[in-house]
Amino acid sequence: MNIKEGINIVGKTNNTKNNIVTLTIRKIKETGYQGISLRKLLAELHLTTGSFYKHFDSKDDLFRTVTATLSERLSQQARQTATKEKDPLVQLIDLGEFIIIQFKKQPNLMGFLFFNNSILDLYQHNGTSHFPLLDDTHQLIKKIMAVYPTHDCEKTLFVKVWAFIQGYAMLIQNNAADYDRVLLTNTAKEMIGVKSC
Repeated sequence: MNIKEGINIVGKTNNTKNNIVTLTIRKIKETGYQGISLRKLLAELHLTTGSFYKHFDSKDDLFRTVTATLSERLSQQARQTATKEKDPLVQLIDLGEFIIIQFKKQPNLMGFLFFNNSILDLYQHNGTSHFPLLDDTHQLIKKIMAVYPTHDCEKTLFVKVWAFIQGYAMLIQNNAADYDRVLLTNTAKEMIGVKSC
């Protein structure tokens, strides 16, 4: 084997993990996460289970990696689409709007990202998670609490905000409600305790 062939083999080996994650994301987007089969994923990539276990401890480990990857991508997109408003309340509304739109556009990916059992430990926020959307929301909540007086602790306010965004997104996704930024804004203000005019 010459040096060039060795580089190609190393390159392929280094791409294995990324290829598994990329295919998993594509499959989730197309059909949802409930029916994901490791055997079928690996067959499509022409990989053995041994190759898989060199990169992941389990299917749950793969799902946590996929969650971190998707969350990072969505977090970056949310930051790019957000207004340049400095008010943390408006930033939170922008983030909520972005998440709601993604639930409508990419229901399978968002369902995976928010509701698969493999990521429940990511919700146990202790400073930094591997879920950038959660981290961004926590940071905005902290900024809001520094600007607006509220009677809630950070954890309670986070739960209120996160539950509303998820619930409202699910209603819109299932055509049980139409998106209304004014409703989102007024609800956010009410949760925080800001008086609406």
